[in-house]
Amino acid sequence: MVGTETSSANITSFPLSDDSAEEDIATGIILSGQISEKELRSVARKVRKGRVGPTSVYYAGVTAPAISAGMATLVAASLERAGWNPQALLMTSSIIAAMAGISWYLIFMRWSYRQDFGRGNELKATTEIHADELGVYWTRGALQTRIYWSGVEDIEYHARFIRIRVTDGDDVFLPKSWFGKARQKKAVYKRLCGMRDAAMEAAQEAA
Repeated sequence: MVGTETSSANITSFPLSDDSAEEDIATGIILSGQISEKELRSVARKVRKGRVGPTSVYYAGVTAPAISAGMATLVAASLERAGWNPQALLMTSSIIAAMAGISWYLIFMRWSYRQDFGRGNELKATTEIHADELGVYWTRGALQTRIYWSGVEDIEYHARFIRIRVTDGDDVFLPKSWFGKARQKKAVYKRLCGMRDAAMEAAQEAA
């Protein structure tokens, strides 16, 4: 989801009242809209465990000792030619090597921060979420994904978004701006939970 600093959405398919959310689970939910870069950044920071990926940490840790060793060799050779005594040469080259390694590690980690948010046309294209008794349809452009309720781990209600946690897949997020009022967001959350619970009960009875 990528895009502009404004976001919009259309909510159709059922009256957004708390009563209707509990009474008619079979009625589907259709949400469509865009997500702003600010919203996407808020979601990413909420769900990510860290701002730096494991690969970046690995390479930073591997290259820092190499930088230190290179600097130690270079400084030692230069000071030896200058006629420094061995003890001063060892101490100075060690300090400079340590500073070089630490500096490189910090610089590398800073370069590796995840600065950009959104992939492809994630912020520009309209995303549509369609939920029914079978599961959730996620559609953007030519891409459509079907997530059955058995593949939904949990549905979380947050102040800024609703999160549909998917097993072995990308989670689905419904940002706050897609809802006109807080009660509408709450009603959608209750309806989603109701449909998931009904589907899981039906699957257990069938088994």
